[in-house]
Amino acid sequence: MSTSRMETDEEPIVQRFNLFHDKPLPSTVERGEWHPDKDLLAMVTEDGKVVLHRLNWDKLWTITPGEKVTSICWRPDGKALAIGLTDGTISLHDAENGKMLRRNKSHSTAIVSLSWAEEGELLSDEPYDMFSYEDRTSRFFPPPPKAPYMPDISLGISGPAEERDGTDQELVNSSRERLNILCSGDKEGIICFSIFGVFPVGKINIGELPISPSKETGTSYTLGDASLFKVTLSKDLRQLIVLCYGTLTEGTPASKHGLYSLLINTSVFQKRFMFAR
Repeated sequence: MSTSRMETDEEPIVQRFNLFHDKPLPSTVERGEWHPDKDLLAMVTEDGKVVLHRLNWDKLWTITPGEKVTSICWRPDGKALAIGLTDGTISLHDAENGKMLRRNKSHSTAIVSLSWAEEGELLSDEPYDMFSYEDRTSRFFPPPPKAPYMPDISLGISGPAEERDGTDQELVNSSRERLNILCSGDKEGIICFSIFGVFPVGKINIGELPISPSKETGTSYTLGDASLFKVTLSKDLRQLIVLCYGTLTEGTPASKHGLYSLLINTSVFQKRFMFAR
């Protein structure tokens, strides 16, 4: 007597992305950045143009910066686009029409990475807390309806709600004023910081920074022949994460070449802005 076993293992369910559009472009897309709030996609093409499309593929504008574009990023509120060029220039463009708002040359070599961060709400005062949160629901959901004015339970507020709308809105707008910093890195390891993308406030050369791989060992290293790959400024402006290639040395011929991730304390930005308030 023989028996046979039936295979009952089910095939794993594979979730697939839905394809919204498959649209051709005249030139190859080298990089792209989604708008932080809206359905807008900024793209850099191989022929040196920057184009802005909606999700339904309506083209809003096209600009030609002149030099080759090496990096792009949005301002946190989405009202401006920063463009880094191969000659070390950064140009800021209006998101509405692509018009150039400002042009700065902070670097002498090609900009390889841009990061634009806005001061967010802090959950902890610890200098190396990696978790911070910013409530941005007001950008996606409408405000709750206002309760009708009832004199008997006015809670000490006099006057109809309609007469207080302007004052309330001014208070809301003033509370939303936040520091934002544009961080730019070039291929030689120079990182520059600009408040609001306009006012230069600092510069770092990662090749000159003392690096401590661990807190237990007191040994400090340097990163020779540093070449930046990516810079990202944290939401609370207190930390800068740098991905870079280089040679880690301890002042001796022995060296280790490779890709390194550096965590740099930039809490001075957040502290000084709070002091200025």
